[in-house]
Amino acid sequence: MAIEQTDDTATHWHGTEGDPVVVVLHDWNGRLPWADDFGARLAAEGFRVAVPDLTGGRSSIADADARVLLKERTADLEGAHRIVSETIGEARALGSPAAALVGFSMGSMIALEYASQGSVDAVVAYYGSARDGRVPLRVPVLFQLAERDSWRGKESPAAMQERLAGEGFDEVEIRHYAGAVHGFQNEQVADKYRADASAAAWETTLAFLRAQLGGAVPS
Repeated sequence: MAIEQTDDTATHWHGTEGDPVVVVLHDWNGRLPWADDFGARLAAEGFRVAVPDLTGGRSSIADADARVLLKERTADLEGAHRIVSETIGEARALGSPAAALVGFSMGSMIALEYASQGSVDAVVAYYGSARDGRVPLRVPVLFQLAERDSWRGKESPAAMQERLAGEGFDEVEIRHYAGAVHGFQNEQVADKYRADASAAAWETTLAFLRAQLGGAVPS
């Protein structure tokens, strides 16, 4: 299965300028339609949402191809952080008072490592962790995890939670979803997507973002 390419590499924006901004960082498969749909749903709940393209317009639902995209992105995390920084900066310039990151797998790694700089107010990390085992996070984090996952070469969310608690920071929450596998939110990958886990995680994500960012609740 070949990697697909599009010329549409601009950040996709949803919602009203000036609302709290949420940047949605997609997984290793690229910016597939489900990521934009997720952003549009968040926007309908009172957030200004950005969905940047982290893989240069390329995408694939095949793991072998996605692994290539991940390798390239991981080799240039500084570039990924620059995309996040510019996106948040644009939203803040237009009045967004607070900012959060919602990452998925690869996007979670980018979100957590970027958040260690202290320039966002919250992170939601779906089935992902940071490469660096000592990321100095001091922002609230909600981990949305599969029933089981592999953290080889990374600090597991549980280990991060324990380490940060030992440092006096206890705003790390972990949720596991029974029967779910890594990638359970990605609707375009049929053998990984789990509708029940996706729906449950959506509700906790929304409640967490409202608590941390104070987004408007639609009537």
